[in-house]
Amino acid sequence: MKNQLLLVFLSFFSISSMLNAQSLELPEPEKTGGLPLMEALNQRSSSRDFSSEELTRQQLSNLCWAAWGYNRKEFKKRTAPSSMNKQEMELYVVLKNGAYLYNAEKHQLDLIKKGDLRSYCGSQDFVSIAPVNFVYVANMKKAGVNKPEEISPAQIATSHANTGFIAQNTYLACASEGLICVVRAWIDKEAFAKALELSPLHKVILAHTIGHAK
Repeated sequence: MKNQLLLVFLSFFSISSMLNAQSLELPEPEKTGGLPLMEALNQRSSSRDFSSEELTRQQLSNLCWAAWGYNRKEFKKRTAPSSMNKQEMELYVVLKNGAYLYNAEKHQLDLIKKGDLRSYCGSQDFVSIAPVNFVYVANMKKAGVNKPEEISPAQIATSHANTGFIAQNTYLACASEGLICVVRAWIDKEAFAKALELSPLHKVILAHTIGHAK
């Protein structure tokens, strides 16, 4: 009886610890193997027919790294280019249990807000069904801007281009992992920023829904 109570306590403690964790550790990304580049390009496509099946922790790790991780960590250089290497883009990963910011240096997801916030990632029905939504956000402070009114159309255009590189990385990684995805401009950017309590210097660019085919 005592052993059973101990097991129940430990189980509860473990679950509580997971729910209260401020970061989600990711396994090391798999940087070899997968589909050859030309095959991944041939299979790259957009799909909106998602199931609710969860991704594995390894798949999530691989996707985050492919999208915007360090491929030359000693120099803090990324898998995608950015204008003048400002690296102003931030990758927000919205899961069923919360919204996270991808921390490339530690290769982990840092909790921003608990709860299911997937509905803020887009108006289409499938957005709340799919297990993962990436949201690409430009942090203009990293681009050298200190006030929202100083953000220029050229800077926004540059961040759109940088987002395109990251999104294509995500597409190819999904093809390699046997997952489906679709990048989307249809997102209420103000509502998303408000839900995650982002600053006025954070500009939401695009969203990317990811998961398994139904």
